[in-house]
Parts: sequence; structure tokens; C-alpha cells
Amino acid sequence: MGNISRILAVVSALLSVAFFGFALVTTQLGGPNWQTEAAKLQATPEDPAGYVFTYTRGENAQWTASSTTGEFSKSAKVLPDVILAAYDDKIRTLQEELTALNEELPQLQERTAQMDAAIEADLAALQQARAEREQFLAQLREQYSTLSQQVVQKTEEGQQIEQTVEDRRTDVFRLENQLQVLRADDARIEQIEQQMLDLNRQIDADLAKAQRRQTQLEQRLGEDTAASSATETQPGR
Repeated sequence: MGNISRILAVVSALLSVAFFGFALVTTQLGGPNWQTEAAKLQATPEDPAGYVFTYTRGENAQWTASSTTGEFSKSAKVLPDVILAAYDDKIRTLQEELTALNEELPQLQERTAQMDAAIEADLAALQQARAEREQFLAQLREQYSTLSQQVVQKTEEGQQIEQTVEDRRTDVFRLENQLQVLRADDARIEQIEQQMLDLNRQIDADLAKAQRRQTQLEQRLGEDTAASSATETQPGR
């Protein structure tokens, strides 16, 4: 909102300087070049919200200045009169636009405050969710490390058992039962590892979703700010 106020102040200052220069040229330099002044107000493709100056010849010759919007028309016998009238109309139009902008300021300020509060709340929630996910990932890594050590340990035990089988062929039946138990443990550990991988993928998806949400909020704020800036800087405003 501070930017809008500064823009309004700059526009008012520029208008004051322009008309001060106009008065200075009139009083000190013997009068302005009225054709040049008319050209400054003339409507152009870049600034369509301008004026059209026409001269009607004949017994009652006169100049006419008309706005491209059709809301203003002024006729006089001399060009300076219609130029001054066009300037007065332009000042009136700018003042009306400034008044409209000033009336919109409270609504824009309230909307900005609401957006800032919503973004702050969403960012806090995202940061908390991220911290919880990181803590959960750390726990999963610790569990994975423990299970990996158990796998190594079980593997070593299996090797020892195999060596025992070679050394004690008379106890083959008991050792075979132990091997079946170890194989079942290996299968259970592989199942747990697969579950951990699935959990990791789910966590990555949740984090990506949270990051997309944060990006959408930032884009939405940028679009609103850009729309407000574009409205303020449109030609003729």
C-alpha cells in the first residue's frame, strides 16, 4: 500500500511541475507553441485516452477538442482555449482516478493483511510438518541400521552353523531346523526392508506435496501483487 501512496504522490508532483512549467513558458517566453501543446494531448496508439483537435474553416471558424471516450468536447475560436479546456478535463479525469484509488486502498490493505496472515500460518504448518517428517526419517534410518546389523549378524550365524554342520554331521537334523529358522528370519527382514522403502517413498511424496503448496502460495501472492501494480501503472491512470 505504501507503493500506491508514493505513486499517487509522484503523479501529483508531476502534474504540478508540468503546469508550473506551462505557466512559466507562458509568462516568461512569450507564450507556448500551441501546436506542440496540442500534439502532447493528441491521442496515440500508445496512449489512446487522449484528445482529437479539429479546425473548422469558414465564417465562424473554430477549433474543437474532443476526447476519444466521447465524454468531453469543447469548441472555441482560438486554439489555446480548447487546449486549456482539454487540460482541465484531463486534470479532472486524473483526480477522479486518484480518488478511486484512494477509496480502494483500505480494501487492498485488508486483503494484503489477510494474505500475509494466511501465508504465515501455512509456512508455520509446513515447517512443523517438515520437522516431523525429518524426525520420522531419522528414526527409520536408525531402525534400518539396526536391522542391517541384525542381517549381518544372522548371516555370520548362518556361516557358523554351516561350519558346524560340516563339523557335526551327527547333529544334521538339529542344524537343518536352525537353518530353516534363519531363512525365515531373512525373509522377514527383507519384508521389513520393503516396508521401509515404501514408507520412504510415501514420505518423499508428502514432502513434495508440501513444497508444491508453498510454491503455489508464493505464486499467488506474486500474481496479486503484479495485478495491483499493473492496475496502478495503466496508461491514463
